[in-house]
Parts: sequence; structure tokens; C-alpha cells
Amino acid sequence: MGRLGDDGRVQNIFDAEFAREPWPVLRSLRAAGGAHRVATPDGPPAWLITRYADVRAGLLDERLSTNLRYSRGSDYRGFAVPKPLDVFQTGEPARMRSLIVGELRLAGDWSDRAAGLIGKSLAALDGTREFDFVERVALPLPAVILGELLGLHESEQDSLSAWAQATLAPGASPRARDTLGAMQRIINAVITEGRDGRADTMLGRLVRSEIAGATSESGELPGLLFYLLFVWYEVLMDVLAGAVFTFSDRPEQLEAMLTAPDRSIAVDELLRFLSPQVLAGPRFAVTDLEIAGQTIEAGQTVLLCLASANHDPERFTGTATSSGMLELDVRRDPNPHVALGHGAHVCVGAGLLRPVLASVLGEIYTHWPNLRATIADSSIGWRSGFRHRGPLTLPVRPESPR
Repeated sequence: MGRLGDDGRVQNIFDAEFAREPWPVLRSLRAAGGAHRVATPDGPPAWLITRYADVRAGLLDERLSTNLRYSRGSDYRGFAVPKPLDVFQTGEPARMRSLIVGELRLAGDWSDRAAGLIGKSLAALDGTREFDFVERVALPLPAVILGELLGLHESEQDSLSAWAQATLAPGASPRARDTLGAMQRIINAVITEGRDGRADTMLGRLVRSEIAGATSESGELPGLLFYLLFVWYEVLMDVLAGAVFTFSDRPEQLEAMLTAPDRSIAVDELLRFLSPQVLAGPRFAVTDLEIAGQTIEAGQTVLLCLASANHDPERFTGTATSSGMLELDVRRDPNPHVALGHGAHVCVGAGLLRPVLASVLGEIYTHWPNLRATIADSSIGWRSGFRHRGPLTLPVRPESPR
């Protein structure tokens, strides 16, 4: 269990044990008031908000801004994203969001495209008795998915995959924040290539919108691609690996997902249960305000804990595990989770993420109906970049052992 501070004010929770199993600590923090001063991994403190009602309200509260200019004092500030990738830190990119909403029509045929898109990757592993699902599937597959979604050339997919291998693979040394230069080069190449006439792709349409002035005034296109290519990459990777791990000892839940007429309901529940984005991006108090009985001073940093909110028994019903998680129920409907944010700050492209994950997971289990992890809960290592969480490795067998 994470270590709580002895001074009653700043608490130290973000250690290796928290990365492996944050749920007991989050349960304790919810029970102890819901708003706590915590030390971040980089050192500076911040307010951590853990109860569902407070987290959801915070996501809607205009007194909490993602704009770094409101940060003051010695609190945690995150890391500054350089221009022109910083639209989420310096403004409210409403037009960019509306562009993605307009692309939702492309998601409708994902169930037909998934087999051809990932079938070759899965078939290459046929006959392999055991392999690491993270290394062989969850890590490389998002580059293929994003390539298809945006309409990237093979060379651009290769660059994206190389970034992921260097940054997200087990043993990789740099953090994503330390690879912003590489991200910028990939984005520049994608935009340049997007002007070559690929009209009938999402990328081509976004570039045309930029040229027409819909996004060029605020420089939103690079920021949009930064989010889709890199933040989405981690979410896709963590949910794919987390889903296989979760379903391995919940076969009845897997069957319920595969036989459901609408798999997006199950995907929403996986997002709630796994909460791959543990924390929303830092918010900075524009003015003094109160959350969960605590006074937040103007300029202080607020971290809204999406993972804790998604397992708050005050909002969600279900059986609680010994660690404090609320068990998976792929039939949960309605499901007001905040795994992808809420309101104006909901994850860009959330509407695309659901059908993509539903189709890809369906194809994985169609190809390998007996896919199971071969590792116990207590043995799995978890990759934690403070705000993101997913399995580091996941040994699996595609077929039941003979």
C-alpha cells in the first residue's frame, strides 16, 4: 500500500506499489475526505481529488484551467509542451474537437475493416505456444490502427512504431515528455505528407481544413495530431493489454462482451474498470475555491483522479474486490465513467475510440478464442508514467494448454 505522509498534510503515495495496485490507497483517500495534498513523483506538491462527485464537478469547473499561465507558487506544473503542440495547455480548442466529431462517420465500418487491418499481425503469431502480448500485439498494434484511422504512409507508421518501442517498451529509458523533439518531427512529417493529395483520409481532410483556415489561426492541427498520435497510443496499448489480462480470469465477462449486440457498452466498462488514464491533465486554480471541504488557493495545482472516481462506490454499484476495485460488469448501463474525461475536456476522439476498441478486441478473440494470460495478478509488472497505467509485460497462450 502506498505510504501516507506523517505530517498530515503532504502525502507520499506515488511509488512502485501504487503503480502496481493503486486501489487500496485511493479507497483510503476517498474515505479520509477526498481532497489531499500529495507529493508528485517530480517532487512539487498538488491537490489530489479522489471522489467521483468532486472529480466530475472539477472537470466542468471553469475555475480550474489547463492553461499554465494560471499556475503560481511551488506546486506541480507538469511539463510545458512546446508550440504549436500546446493547444490543450494554452486554450480551449473547440474547433479542433468539432473537426473530430465530424469524423465519427468514419468509425461505422470499423467492424468490417478490423479483420483485414490486424489479421496479418495476429496470424504471424499462430503456432507460437506462448508470447508476450504487450511486446507482440499491444505495443505495435496502435501504430497500425492509427495509420489506418488517419491515412498514414507506411514510413510514418514505422516512425510512430519506433517512437513507441523507444519510449513505452519494458526497459525503455526516456519518458514520453523527454521525446517531444521526436514527436514534433513525426508530426511535421505527417502534416507535410498530408498535403500530397490524400484527400479521402482523415489526415487529408484535416490538412485541407487547416489550409482553408479552420485550424491554422490557432495552430490547432499539430496539437490535434500530438494528442491522437501519442496520447491515444498509450490509451490503446494499455486498454488492449489490460483487457486481455482482465478477461483471462473472467471468462463469463468475455463471453458477455462477445455476444452483446453492442460491444461499446462493454468497452465503456473496460475503460471504467482499467482507467488507463489515472489522472486528468493538471488543472490550475484561477481563483480561490473549495473542493471536498478543502480550500484550494489560486495558482495551486489540482489533479483529478479519474481512476479513483471510476471505483467510487458512492456512484457505481457492484462487488468490491479486496483491493478496493469495483468488479467488472460488461453489461453496466448506464455507465457515467470519467475514464476519458467529461464535458468540454472529454478525450478528443472519444467517440472514435469506442468502436475502434470494440472491433479490435472482437477480432483478437475471434482469432484466438482461448487467449489467456499465464501470469498471476501478484506477478504482473505495471508501467506507470504517473498519469497512465498499463501492464509492462503479459505472457499469454493463444490456445488452451494441452
